[in-house]
Amino acid sequence: MIPDNNQPKNHLIVAYQQMMSRVRETLGQASHKTLQQHIEAAQEKAVELNELSREEAERVGNYLSRDLQDAAEFIITTEQALVNWMRFDLELIEDRLLAMFSLMVDHTRQELENLAERARQATEWYSGEITGPGTLSCDSCGKTLHFHQPDYIPVCPNCGATLFKRVSEEDEIVE
Repeated sequence: MIPDNNQPKNHLIVAYQQMMSRVRETLGQASHKTLQQHIEAAQEKAVELNELSREEAERVGNYLSRDLQDAAEFIITTEQALVNWMRFDLELIEDRLLAMFSLMVDHTRQELENLAERARQATEWYSGEITGPGTLSCDSCGKTLHFHQPDYIPVCPNCGATLFKRVSEEDEIVE
């Protein structure tokens, strides 16, 4: 059902995870669709089932696409594992969530390169958006925020800023 304005926004976090799940399921089927087309199909399904409004589905799809693009760029650029992009122990992540995220990131090398190019054009995260697992750094003060599952990005607890960048192990910032 489409949530009303009084319902907590946590339904978008659940929708992010559901969208990841749907993309993972369709990736396993014989198809010549791009990852972005799989995400768009998952968005349509969420709207069709009245889980989200069209605007919410597009927003959540954009969050998922952005996170996957960033992970793809990291893997291609550094040739390091997804665990280094996330910057924390894999045991802290649910196996199912990691498997879904990994499958989507590893879909094809060519598609990752295409995603990485688009990621160079969109590398900013803002408070109020949803992000997937990983570490973000405040663009103003460098404070890092660690996400072990999809969640809303808060304002920086250190300086109140709203703009963040993804941080990899190589970019480690001393707080």
